[in-house]
Amino acid sequence: MSLTLCRFVSLRTRFMLVALLLTLIFSAVWGGWTWQRERALFRDRIEREAEMLVTTMSIPIINTLLYEELGIIEEGGLLDNFVADIMANQRLHLLYALVIDQNGKVLAHNVLSEYGKVYADELTRGVLAANGLVIRQRNNSDGPLLDFGMPLAISGKRWGGLRVGISLLPLQAELRRLQTRILSFTLLFALGSLTVFTLIGNRLSRPLIALASDMEKVPDLAHEFTPETNRRDEIGQLQQSFARLLGRLHQAEEERNRTLERLLDNERLATVGKLVSGVAHEINNPLAVIEGAIFRIKRLNREEGRPYIDMVQKELDRISGIVRQLLDLARAGRLEPEQIDTEVFFREIDAFARMALNPQGIDYRGNNRCRYPSLWVDRDKLYQVVLNLVLNAADAVRAANPDGRGLVEMLVYEADDFYCIQLKDNGSGIAKGDEDKIFELFYTTKTPGKGTGIGLAICRSIIEGHDGTIEVLDNEYSGATFLVKIPLTGPEHRQLNVAGEV
Repeated sequence: MSLTLCRFVSLRTRFMLVALLLTLIFSAVWGGWTWQRERALFRDRIEREAEMLVTTMSIPIINTLLYEELGIIEEGGLLDNFVADIMANQRLHLLYALVIDQNGKVLAHNVLSEYGKVYADELTRGVLAANGLVIRQRNNSDGPLLDFGMPLAISGKRWGGLRVGISLLPLQAELRRLQTRILSFTLLFALGSLTVFTLIGNRLSRPLIALASDMEKVPDLAHEFTPETNRRDEIGQLQQSFARLLGRLHQAEEERNRTLERLLDNERLATVGKLVSGVAHEINNPLAVIEGAIFRIKRLNREEGRPYIDMVQKELDRISGIVRQLLDLARAGRLEPEQIDTEVFFREIDAFARMALNPQGIDYRGNNRCRYPSLWVDRDKLYQVVLNLVLNAADAVRAANPDGRGLVEMLVYEADDFYCIQLKDNGSGIAKGDEDKIFELFYTTKTPGKGTGIGLAICRSIIEGHDGTIEVLDNEYSGATFLVKIPLTGPEHRQLNVAGEV
């Protein structure tokens, strides 16, 4: 059977699975019913035998207590003998047997140290007040057990009670053995059923497998397919329906391709519109300032117009920066990778960060923990990424600490075959829900005129071109932490995006 046919579950397999599932369900129901029935029978046997033992032994114990009360005999250890006779029972796994008087005092016990103690527990009180056999299940240090209590009374006269405890551990062991036998039988029954169902499934699925083989011979041009056989049964009808279906699918595929092309054209137009809208918004503001400044320059003399000339120059520089960022964005996918020394690279980006932050009064700490010798990257593009992140961190630190000194930390290390650059600041941080949005084109959290929303989009494009990732980590206290991860493997193991476009 071909790979295509193996990609789905065949009717034969489904038939066998359903049949096997029904067999397992039937076996589980039967096994559960059998186990519950045997459990009830075992429990009933223990209770009947224990009831017979307690009832039988209570008669001579009552007689002994009665004769003692009448002074006919002295006790002389008779109650201890009765307790010993009870404990000698081999059919029941007895844990204890004891005789108590009406006040709960132990008159005889299979453990001699218990003699004379007074029992005031709920079970003892219940036995002394009962009119017949009392049975309760509980747990102690020896495991689960059944307590049987019989009041020692005749015609309203009470002398106390007889209690015995029977361990349920042997019952549980027997039930586990029964469970093992039931599971073994269920497994054997399921294997036998699976063999029978396999034979039946093979016989039923053989015509369908033949049809599937014919379907595998469909040529690339689906509308030219014609069945090789001319069957007049259900399989033949299925073949004819399949041929007609392929013809309709061929027409639908052509229509889908035309629709997809229109959607791609619309998407490209929407992207261009978004880009133009963002650029127009960012450039129109400085242009308006320039226009107003020029108007004032025309009315003033040379000296009075100098501030406006400086204003014009400043806004022109701002327009130039926006255009340069757009050009960087367009070129972000064109990488020129080279092999660089990781130690040298860290010293360079560390120096860049210090030069950018120290003049602004921001403390900086750099730490290189990477011991990997070399890295295959586009050096200039990564410089651009680090510098952009450092400048963003500086803006965030100044916004959060207008009167104090901020802190920016850069940690470089390798982990899981990745070269990692972690940049952390104690600035204003990133609002919840903005962790992914900040990497979108033209999305910015800065005040109007302070950011274009292009820088982080460029960073992400560069890092993804290196088959890496850039993300925002959760900060435990405040500020923001960016993590850049780039594969340490060279180009022989991966292929950089050296010709892509954003």
